[in-house]
Amino acid sequence: FMNKLILVILTMILPISIYAQSKKYYCEVKGVEKELTAGLKIVFDFGNNPVYSAWGGLKSKQKLVDEKGDEIPFNSMVDAGNYLSDKGWTFLQAYTSVYGSQAIVHWIFTKEADSPEDATKGIMTKDDYKKIKK
Repeated sequence: FMNKLILVILTMILPISIYAQSKKYYCEVKGVEKELTAGLKIVFDFGNNPVYSAWGGLKSKQKLVDEKGDEIPFNSMVDAGNYLSDKGWTFLQAYTSVYGSQAIVHWIFTKEADSPEDATKGIMTKDDYKKIKK
């Protein structure tokens, strides 16, 4: 009897635990050299907005801002990576590509979460800030 009771309880719990599992979300950090000044233009791609403009450049609205809407300056890709790491994201892969004559550095991060909103909690792009302030 006890074995059957344990089996029934496990059968009831298993679907609940499978349903409650979180999903893996991804973020791509893209860095391209600034045209007139030193340093990189860094944008964050969480997959919810296009990051390239019609002219092929990276959109500034994908830059991260603080709660006041002020752009968060990143000194380097490592600085941006440390920011995501502090928010619970894990580095997965890095690669480079070339668009036109510009090299683009890509860093891929991942995070387990229950929803895209949970994954990006505490992170806001310029575009997100503008939508909130409308």
